[in-house]
Amino acid sequence: ARYQNELAGVDTEQLAQRFYYQALSVAPQIGMPFNQLGTLAGSKFYHVEATYCYLRCIQSEASFEGASGNLKRIFDKAAKMYQQLRKAEPRRVSPSKKRGKDIKRLLVSFMYLQSLLQPKSR
Repeated sequence: ARYQNELAGVDTEQLAQRFYYQALSVAPQIGMPFNQLGTLAGSKFYHVEATYCYLRCIQSEASFEGASGNLKRIFDKAAKMYQQLRKAEPRRVSPSKKRGKDIKRLLVSFMYLQSLLQPKSR
């Protein structure tokens, strides 16, 4: 279902998620479904959801090696986004836009902090 979503443009993301959660209910010690859920999450919420899934995959009894690389890519993106936010000059914006910018700043900063807290071996 995930590959149909990616390759054929068929919206099967929820179906794929359901299958991965079913796999976890059958064999919760296997990390691969978490890796796939991280891939499905993509960049939603500034990669926070994907990071959670990749970390769960890595911490599983039977982890999946590819999750470490996926996590590293996300942390590299977070570092770049964090540096861009630091360089950006604050401007006067409407309260509704300010709230969105504040949320972005919070999530990007959180992701950057997570990258700093991870062991360097990953």
